[in-house]
Formats: sequence, structure tokens, C-alpha cells
Amino acid sequence: MKRTGFRPRAPRREQRDPDRVRAMPTVTPGAFRAPQPVAVTVAATPKYTPIRSKAYLRLVAQLPCLHCGVWGHSQAAHANTGKGMGTKACDLQTFPLCADRPGQRGCHALFDQGALFSKEARRLIEPAWVADTQRRIQAMGVWPKAAGAAE
Repeated sequence: MKRTGFRPRAPRREQRDPDRVRAMPTVTPGAFRAPQPVAVTVAATPKYTPIRSKAYLRLVAQLPCLHCGVWGHSQAAHANTGKGMGTKACDLQTFPLCADRPGQRGCHALFDQGALFSKEARRLIEPAWVADTQRRIQAMGVWPKAAGAAE
């Protein structure tokens, strides 16, 4: 018989020992219980409709980038805290960050990808930047009437 590195095939059924009995695991009575239904009451979370204001987003984009200070390339960056997956935060929760430019990555993309700050740092920075942006726009005296009050 030629020996190879392959594992030998399992013997055919008729070649197996018919007197051999497979060992069955023993089960202690009462060890397994059927799952009991659980009564859970979930309080409804109030949904809020985020404010959408293109006028406010344009005002935010006119400000210089809060991270690097460059003028003329800003975008309104939405805060990432307090929102769900696939949804944008309220437009009042924005701050100016610069966009990508030829040959240079913008702060907006780097901020969203976590390249500028850690997640913990972003959670601390975002509310401060939102409040600073709202204060600047109110100080300019051009707060849009449709945007509502600052939150």
C-alpha cells in the first residue's frame, strides 16, 4: 500500500463494527428549562424633527475653518453626536470646517473620519464649536428667522 500525506478515508458502513454502540451523553433531569416569556415595557422615546435651514448652512460656510483657520473653503459640518445612523443632526448643530482642496485634504473629511481627534475628544469639541458658531452668527446680526432659536 502506498503511503501518502492525505488522511485515510473513513471506512464504509458495512465495514464498521455493527456491535459498537455510540455513547450518548447523559442529561441530568431538570438541567434544561424552556425559556419563559419576559414581559418588557419600553417607554416611547420622543422624536424630534430636526431643523433644516439652507440659509443657516450658507452662513456657517462663510465663516473660516475652526480647525485650521483658512478662509473661503469652509463647509457646514454637522455634529456627529446625538444622531442616528444614516441621519444628519439638526442644521443648527453645525460648524465650519474646510473642504478638500487640490493637493490637500480638508479638515471636514479628516474630522469625520476621526483623523484629527479621538472619539472622546470630538464629543467634547463638537458642542463647543457649535456654540461658538451660533454665537458668531448671532453677533453678526444675520441669524435667519426660519432657523429658530439657538439650542
